[in-house]
Amino acid sequence: MKKIDYKSFGDGKVPTEKFDTGVGHKWWLLSDDQAVGSISSTLGYLQNRQAYRLTQHVIGARLYGNLSMLGFGGLGIVRPPGPLMRDRISYNVVQSALDTVVSKIGKNKPRPLFLPSGGDYRIQRKAKGLNRFVDGVFYENKAYDQGPLIFRDAGVFGDGLSHLYIHNKRVKHERVLASELWVDDLEGFYGDPRSMHRIKNVDRGVLLDTFPEDKEHKGRQLAILEANQTRTGESGSYESLSDMVNVRESWHLPSGPDADDGMHMISLHNAVLYREEWKHDFFPFARFQWSPRLWGYWGQGLAEQLQNLQLEINKLMQLIQRSFHLGGSFKILMENTSKIVTEHLNNEVGAVVKYTGTKPEYVVPPLVPPEIYQHLLTLKAAAFEVAGISMLSAVAQKPAGLNSGKALREYNDIESDRFQTIGHAYETYYLDLARISIALAKDIGTSYKVRASGRRTAQTIDWKDVNLAEDDYILQCYPVSSLPREPAGRLQTVQEYMQAGLISPRQGKRLLDFPDIEAVESLANASEDYLEQRFEQLVDEGRPFRIEPYDDLKLAREMALEHYAWGKSQALEEERLQLLRDTMSDIDRLETLANPPPPTAGALTPQAEPTPPPQSEMIANVPGIPGAIA
Repeated sequence: MKKIDYKSFGDGKVPTEKFDTGVGHKWWLLSDDQAVGSISSTLGYLQNRQAYRLTQHVIGARLYGNLSMLGFGGLGIVRPPGPLMRDRISYNVVQSALDTVVSKIGKNKPRPLFLPSGGDYRIQRKAKGLNRFVDGVFYENKAYDQGPLIFRDAGVFGDGLSHLYIHNKRVKHERVLASELWVDDLEGFYGDPRSMHRIKNVDRGVLLDTFPEDKEHKGRQLAILEANQTRTGESGSYESLSDMVNVRESWHLPSGPDADDGMHMISLHNAVLYREEWKHDFFPFARFQWSPRLWGYWGQGLAEQLQNLQLEINKLMQLIQRSFHLGGSFKILMENTSKIVTEHLNNEVGAVVKYTGTKPEYVVPPLVPPEIYQHLLTLKAAAFEVAGISMLSAVAQKPAGLNSGKALREYNDIESDRFQTIGHAYETYYLDLARISIALAKDIGTSYKVRASGRRTAQTIDWKDVNLAEDDYILQCYPVSSLPREPAGRLQTVQEYMQAGLISPRQGKRLLDFPDIEAVESLANASEDYLEQRFEQLVDEGRPFRIEPYDDLKLAREMALEHYAWGKSQALEEERLQLLRDTMSDIDRLETLANPPPPTAGALTPQAEPTPPPQSEMIANVPGIPGAIA
């Protein structure tokens, strides 16, 4: 079959001022001079047709930020003149509900894990190193600090995004506002567009340093110097002291596995600064969507879901405020036929009021009907119900009667069920971060190294040592810890595990992870940490080590048997299996020396009864478990 020429479509027309629906919008097929005009025409078309999206972003930002804003201006926000407190709402249920959800879900730190799909121990070792490599990339880019901000962006705008790119041969993560990205509505109808554009204001000096003059790009420094300074945003003009330039970055995904029409281009309004073939089948953005719509690329945020309730709450608060202002005084009722001198109706103590006929009546009318207060409370509860949380969670209070650790844990689990979909989307965001980071690391090559935290010290992970083909692993996401974060709930859960015999008291102390016992645990687990490190070096590097009489021989034998069984199942080299056998032989020899054979039966002397092991109230009465309650 003849290979398809993906660049042969169309007649190469250059777009005019009026948007050209022919090949003119296919900027990836055009030369640099033609592509500049094509991208400008495409972005003008999209901005004109999708003004509703920016309007919704401004509404969401106003509702959450408690500010009167006219629109977005690049990285800043245009504010109207006058006191900022003038138009602020009185009770911001959008911010309260969203911040509560962010604190409940955004505090989690999902960890992407590369699970080897079969293979021998070499692939498993590389997969383990790949996990540490991604941890190093996340640490370098502060991914877990940026996560709650992305979560909040999704709640306000519907989508929270991070742009991943290569800078100075390093993978970088950058927070992106959804208002900076543009895709065609019809192309993104099912959520998978083929082209995407980003508009960003960049300092002119940074551009000059990032794109120096070279033989392949003559004149681009002059184009940067002549580029217009950014003075207008999507919703009006504004002034700025900074020298910012409007930069457009565009991507087009390849049409097929063997297609050569994928393109990545960085341009100004007057020149192309950089272009390269884009070989990936994804855009370099990790995205977290609050609530996907029925169709289209962009999501719906919590601010949009609550905006009508917030507006009704605003009306009620204004009504209550006006009622207090106008009705906060008593009224005097008197008949027209009453002969009363109005000057006698004053606030003097002991004033004498003379009247003929019906006496005047002082009335204090109710300021606000109770039905208005009840309606206000109903709307507030409905807003938190839409967000999936209780009003008690917003003020960090627990329901009355929940005092035990188990009860608090169950209550948090019930409330967290509402966020299963959002929590899964948050984990998917970190999976995308890991997947795109690995793809960009492959583009960088073998010279890429990162620093990652090990069990006790930092480690340098070299990409060439952990590079795996995509077919060799499965990428999944797991929480950093599935145990409750509250001390009471965590203690209750660990105690239940210990009572059921699932973990030992030694493991239970490590799982508690309380700061006040960290120093004690670092010493108590030193033997296990040391032996684990030496056995890993033996298996991974073939480095033998000699067991000493002062080592924990019982623990060493247990760990040696585990590594030996694992090595046989994973086709470990025979010489390394032999090293494990030699280690176990050394352990047997030392145990024999430490425990000589008992004397003959005739030489036995009566001995006292052995002291029973100490009892622990955390251990159930389970026969066979050391320390169990008798």
